[in-house]
Amino acid sequence: MKEYKIRITGKYDVIVLSPGIIARLIEKIRCSDTKEMVIPAEEILPQGYAEYLSCVLEANTQIVRDLQDRNAYTLIADQIRNLQFDEQDCFDRVKVIEPEKYPLLDVETNKGFYIVTRQESSRFRFAYQGSRGEEISIVLEYLQNN
Repeated sequence: MKEYKIRITGKYDVIVLSPGIIARLIEKIRCSDTKEMVIPAEEILPQGYAEYLSCVLEANTQIVRDLQDRNAYTLIADQIRNLQFDEQDCFDRVKVIEPEKYPLLDVETNKGFYIVTRQESSRFRFAYQGSRGEEISIVLEYLQNN
């Protein structure tokens, strides 16, 4: 089994992607017949998460000040866009459609990431830098239901 490390690149005051969100995103890619897809945000986010994140952003004006759009979905899409595996971008495009009504993530995976994700033998490890500069790593496993 080949293991790939997924990292969030860029500088963020708050990491909003969790291993669960990334695992659900990978599952959507594994089930897709194409590297371009539109995913309802509610299918990868925990129930109530976007509303919670919106409240956090509203309460922390310092964080929001640096964002172009004060929308939780835009922040989520930005961090998804900055995911990398083995020093390569995971996505060529990530944008939010209708963030105020029925938020959809319009994504196009990088060809290499799409191929690796579709392989049942691949396994992913999510890594990010902790508050003290240490690397925190969590394994994301794909369990196929029989």
